[in-house]
Amino acid sequence: MADEVYEVGARVSHDSFGLGRVLSVQGKNSAQVDFGNGAVHVPLPCRSMTAL
Repeated sequence: MADEVYEVGARVSHDSFGLGRVLSVQGKNSAQVDFGNGAVHVPLPCRSMTAL
């Protein structure tokens, strides 16, 4: 399975945090995602997060 590519502004779904929007991406290492209750740094690749 290939790693997903996340782009700034993209909508995502996370198993624990729910729906969010990508605020920034740090290469292939992590993404900062706003899930509505604040931004979370998510290490990549992340099996529990999918691009919508």
